[in-house]
Amino acid sequence: MTALRFGFLLAFTLLVACNRNFNLGDKTIAKIDGSSISVNEFLVKYNQLKSEQDEVSRSNPKVMEGVKLRALNETIVVHIIREEAKRRGLRIPKEEIEGRLASWKDGYPTGGFEEMLRRQNITEGILKLRIEEQFLIQKVIDEVFYTETLVSDEEMQSYHKTHEKEFYQPARVHAHQIVVPTVDEANKIRQEILAGKITFQSAARKYSLSPDAAKGGDIGFFSRNEKIPAFNNAFNLHVGDVSQPIKSRYGVHLLKVVEKQLRTKLTYEQAKADIAKRLKRIKQARVYKEWVTKLLKEGKIYRNEPLFQSIA
Repeated sequence: MTALRFGFLLAFTLLVACNRNFNLGDKTIAKIDGSSISVNEFLVKYNQLKSEQDEVSRSNPKVMEGVKLRALNETIVVHIIREEAKRRGLRIPKEEIEGRLASWKDGYPTGGFEEMLRRQNITEGILKLRIEEQFLIQKVIDEVFYTETLVSDEEMQSYHKTHEKEFYQPARVHAHQIVVPTVDEANKIRQEILAGKITFQSAARKYSLSPDAAKGGDIGFFSRNEKIPAFNNAFNLHVGDVSQPIKSRYGVHLLKVVEKQLRTKLTYEQAKADIAKRLKRIKQARVYKEWVTKLLKEGKIYRNEPLFQSIA
């Protein structure tokens, strides 16, 4: 129910010299400025990218050769970032990584997070590495380019005027949910609620399988198509209504709408914080790509050709 998003793309086209002085027994896949990158670092990224390909792509040698080269490129970029972070004494506390992972897990019903990992063919350990990489990139950018990524009030006001259509907030509802395995159970709970035997929030805490059960099933505000399709049913309800059972791949849902907001245009003051984040992200993406491209252009990068070609 929650998309996993990463702040910066690590896709660069690198000019990597193929150094045949490596031998097949050497487990170093590449070197940059004398710093070695192990084949295991590369395989983590390569296996991840392979898993994202469909069956037709995986059977096409030319496509997979491109995937392999992309995996090496991204591994080298991540290695550069890690070395720069180490040089600057930057590290990511384990608590930050665990906190981000926990917040993602909270967005899924029981079993949903594990299903997402299965579909993306990744482990929780690999996901933690990806989270750490993004935190490192962010810290390096904040450290190196703090001044270049500042956003002025004039820039924000100009953006608000020239991107007027972006600041219409769609109609939203604030709802609570209960998730159970079967329609029969959902109907039974619904009748208890309608009869006044139990409140919706209490029923969520007692019966719901979703992580938000601890909050009385509160799933907050959302717009149409922002969450799973089942939640769109909330827009057909009046405030205080309890929905009929709604099936989804996560189970059977009951929804209760507690508040509705009409489509509105955000004023500059209302949109200011979001504009600042947008403009900062744009600046960060630009300076990051320019900086990494410069490091790659100036660095001496060599590929272990025998080992690279031996990997299928």
